[in-house]
Amino acid sequence: MRTIAHLSDLHFGREDPHIAEELAAEIRRLAPSLVAVSGDLTQRARPDQYQSARAFLEKIPVARVVVPGNHDIPLYNLYARFVRPLERWRRYIDEEIDPVFEDEEMIVVGISTARSNVWKGGRISVRQIESVRQAICSSRAPFAVLVAHHPFTPVPMLPREALLGRSLRALRAFEECGIDLILTGHLHLGHAGDVRDHYHVLDNSVLTAHASTSISNRRRGEPNSFNLITLWPEHAQLEIAVREWNGKRFVESARTVFARKGKLWLRTAGAPPTAHLKHGAEPLE
Repeated sequence: MRTIAHLSDLHFGREDPHIAEELAAEIRRLAPSLVAVSGDLTQRARPDQYQSARAFLEKIPVARVVVPGNHDIPLYNLYARFVRPLERWRRYIDEEIDPVFEDEEMIVVGISTARSNVWKGGRISVRQIESVRQAICSSRAPFAVLVAHHPFTPVPMLPREALLGRSLRALRAFEECGIDLILTGHLHLGHAGDVRDHYHVLDNSVLTAHASTSISNRRRGEPNSFNLITLWPEHAQLEIAVREWNGKRFVESARTVFARKGKLWLRTAGAPPTAHLKHGAEPLE
């Protein structure tokens, strides 16, 4: 069995310090096998925000796969944005922007989908697609997980939201190698489902879990939360539990269990973890 704490959109610079401290304590208490952070560690990629993000990560002494988001690239400093967009990321967070973690039960591959030439959108390159495909195809681990900031599929609450560039091409390549789960953020909305709900042309199920913002006050109609994912290779099962901030502590608010049957992931228990967005909510910047 393996557990992954999936955090996203920390947005240091717009964080709630108390929730941040409680989240770090909660992760230490849960002691997951891995922490996956799907981007936007900072609000405006400033050095002090990066320093706060690094200090937060240092309070969680477990293995990590952490990838950048669009907010981790400078917005107003055009020289930094286009010439050295992730220099501060490499200085404060990690030299690697496409990290990989692997043990005998899971391989977790991270990719940076943030791009300098777009304001908030993201893209996966042909090189990244092939790199992920090779990593997953060559792994003997029974579970394969991808971590990215931008979503490959929309959530029901925002069906017209722009998707990651080349997302279908990437999914076609990844499904050949049996990828099981994609962890993303960006939308500040929680949801879990099958990418085939959107891309009907795919043959194999690939589960996707979007995480809401874990500690930021930039919420989109739902509380701060994170996903706790449990993998059972011996039973070919996967569980996604949402742990939500209730004003005092993080508590479980939803739990869904999926079982793999051949090429398909089938929901066997629980309702899909999904947020309820109020109609007409303003988009995030």
